[in-house]
Amino acid sequence: MKSASSYPTVDNKVVIIFIMVLILNTVMVGFGFNFIRSHYTDTQEKVVYKQVMAEDLLEYSRKLAQDLGVQDRPPVREVLAGFNYDIALSKDSDELSRVIFNSGRHVQEVILKEWDALFREKIINLINQDGNIKKRTDKIEITLRVSSAEGAVCEPEFLHEDTLEEVNKLYGESGMSQDQVFCIEVEEGRSRMLVPYNPLDYIQTLTEELNALRVNLHEVKVASGYAEMAGPGIEIKFYDAQNGFEASDIIHDADVRDMINELFAAGAKGVAIGGQRLIATSPIRCVGPVIRVNQKEISANPVIIEAIGEPEVLSSGLDIIRFSLEFHRNFRIDIDIKENIVLPPYRS
Repeated sequence: MKSASSYPTVDNKVVIIFIMVLILNTVMVGFGFNFIRSHYTDTQEKVVYKQVMAEDLLEYSRKLAQDLGVQDRPPVREVLAGFNYDIALSKDSDELSRVIFNSGRHVQEVILKEWDALFREKIINLINQDGNIKKRTDKIEITLRVSSAEGAVCEPEFLHEDTLEEVNKLYGESGMSQDQVFCIEVEEGRSRMLVPYNPLDYIQTLTEELNALRVNLHEVKVASGYAEMAGPGIEIKFYDAQNGFEASDIIHDADVRDMINELFAAGAKGVAIGGQRLIATSPIRCVGPVIRVNQKEISANPVIIEAIGEPEVLSSGLDIIRFSLEFHRNFRIDIDIKENIVLPPYRS
């Protein structure tokens, strides 16, 4: 039987070193977690701030519709529901900004348009109740002018004074400040509103539609890679294995494609490799000892990849593939977070 002294003993220094390493690792893990959490929180605060802004705008629009009495009109209900749906589907700060700018303006345009339409409908209802209208069987056109200075005036003088008084009262209750002119057609005891052709209004409408189409086209071109894209992101420098002499020690097209797939999976909005912007059909392939992107040779060792998106999310999305390439193939991968990256447009 062995004595207690014959068993192997553990040096106290080894125990102390082991404990210190464990504590150091714990501290480093905590530091890394807090670093990621702080950046993530900053990003989330921006999203939450814009969500609150968008919801406040939605609530204001609902109250505006209610104050103007058009909250139950189908176009207003539809546009408010669409605005709420767009807010709920927005994934990041940029999408929320786009929703606030585009949808918010469109919602208020629809509300004001329906308010004007409702006012016109009320005018027609008042005119249809006029005794002078019911007596007419022929077809005539009248012009009704309403202003805060002169009240309601009909040309020719056709409507009853009580009707004009009711129109003037309706105008005052509506809250309108600008003068209103209505062209009305009367036929067989019924009236209907005519919309006068105004070339300036028509040109203004077409201009607004054209500007909206230009904005949408630019957004599509940016997202698809055919226009310059700028924003925060990361820059990746991808190096061959140091002192390598085998084929597996150099970067191949498959390695680059794997890296790109991970970036897009992590939410990258745009990517460029060696200054070549990627689009949906961009080829990445080896041709002899070089890598070609969009049929153009790119610089190697390092292969430089730029990606726009949430920097921390993109960086953490590469953790697994980065560990695999560095550990198994001795590649070197440097990732730098950039506040602003400009990706060039695709050139054929």
